[in-house]
Amino acid sequence: RPGPRDVLLEMRAASLNYRDLVVLRGQHGRRVQPPLIPLSDGVGIVRETGPGVTDLKPGDRVAPCFFQNWEGGPPPEDLEAGRLGGPLDGVLATHRVFPSRGVLRVPDHLTDAEAATLPCAGVTAWSALFGERPVRPGERVLILGSGGVALMAILLARAAGAETIVTTSSPERAAKLSALGADHVIDRSATPDWAAEARRLTGGRGVDRVLELGGAATLGHAIRATRTGAQIILIGNVTGNTAELFLPAILTRQLALRSVSVGSKDQFAALTRAIDRHALRPVVAARHAFDAAPDAFRALEAGEAFGNLCIDIAASG
Repeated sequence: RPGPRDVLLEMRAASLNYRDLVVLRGQHGRRVQPPLIPLSDGVGIVRETGPGVTDLKPGDRVAPCFFQNWEGGPPPEDLEAGRLGGPLDGVLATHRVFPSRGVLRVPDHLTDAEAATLPCAGVTAWSALFGERPVRPGERVLILGSGGVALMAILLARAAGAETIVTTSSPERAAKLSALGADHVIDRSATPDWAAEARRLTGGRGVDRVLELGGAATLGHAIRATRTGAQIILIGNVTGNTAELFLPAILTRQLALRSVSVGSKDQFAALTRAIDRHALRPVVAARHAFDAAPDAFRALEAGEAFGNLCIDIAASG
């Protein structure tokens, strides 16, 4: 039952992120350990509201925010304590109660599965492009990989008038990225020195911004791909946690390195407005039944899906 300022959600769909695998393996630190309800990204229908809730009503379709304790401005000191899917219970359930301030309406044109991808993957892409030093028309953006964050970043960067260069691992994925609208795609299997290729595609100047989703094994190459004064946004660490950097390349070229950890409720709201205005649709690779949720985790671990892996919770009845 919802408390005075809570809402009861009937969950409709959930979406997986790489982080969810790390949590379930018990590799997310001592504060985030199973057992817990997994997954941070989901969407549901408001079924009941507490007496103190005035801005939401039964029937509204909303998504819980990744950080339940970050509404706007600088992140709070206890930021890590407010994450869904660890340490807080997540969204892979038929019903959940959330504080009304911790949920947000989602665009009407999106399916449940599409809307479920927004709280973590969508907001992360938005923060990387429109947080500090927002992307500008004509800016050249290098996006590493073809996961959920990368695919949303392509859509958002294109809507902002930026030029996108995307790296991937196979000709098949390269063709799909081109079809999605990426301006240039570098197939790493055919072009191992993708940093040099990114510089060639920019006339030798280098890119203005890198969405660094790889981690230790790719960061050095990402630095080589940039122009003087560029920024590198650190997002993922799937290739390792410890990177060795050649500092003069950063210091003498005045590169800016900053990290993005999803974003606030205000940033989530800005993302939904942009998605609504440009009629953007997140890429959903596959949908799994609620009772077959473990299959979705196995598919994520296999790393073969192009797009977000989602779970239909409503179909469970």
